[in-house]
Amino acid sequence: MRALRRLRAVLVLLAIFLWDLVAASVGVALIVLAPRIRTRPAIVVVPVTVQRPWAVALFAYFTSLTPGSTCLHVSEDRRRLYVHVLDSTDAEASATRFKRLYERWISDLELGA
Repeated sequence: MRALRRLRAVLVLLAIFLWDLVAASVGVALIVLAPRIRTRPAIVVVPVTVQRPWAVALFAYFTSLTPGSTCLHVSEDRRRLYVHVLDSTDAEASATRFKRLYERWISDLELGA
């Protein structure tokens, strides 16, 4: 049962990442190609609920691999990621998006371990 849960989490996580990769790449391309660049860059604090060091690192990697965002720092206690986003009008919504897309499935991997 654990192996099946982990396999599902891996497959869903990869599918979500690929979708987000394409969508974010298009978004960044539109920003770059626009006649006037009107971005609202921000540093977003993303609370982390996964506990194992590899799970926190995986979460940070996924945020950095998505075009338009990069993880700048992981807090000493591994409870917060500081993520720079290229365009955000709502920091809390950006943090929630990262958690919904990635941490949820990483948590399933962590629980299945």
